[in-house]
Amino acid sequence: MRTLPVAAPEVKAFYALLYERHSILGKVNGRIYFFDDDGSVVDFEPEMAVFTTVLGQAALADTARLLDALHGGAAAIACTRRQEVA
Repeated sequence: MRTLPVAAPEVKAFYALLYERHSILGKVNGRIYFFDDDGSVVDFEPEMAVFTTVLGQAALADTARLLDALHGGAAAIACTRRQEVA
């Protein structure tokens, strides 16, 4: 009998605001947690949803930031963009 490879579960993390504090929102083993910038971990409760703003997927945002930095930063990208109107 052959053992089939099992794909690792897809983990998604989001930048978020909880009570006006910046943090990462992530789901670990079926539970939702906020990983605060100061290192604390908060277990998400349904009552917190009203005070939560999800900003965007962390991996996607970090990739975009890295690519911008590789191309000289936001200002360099904006200033060297091809102008189709001219």
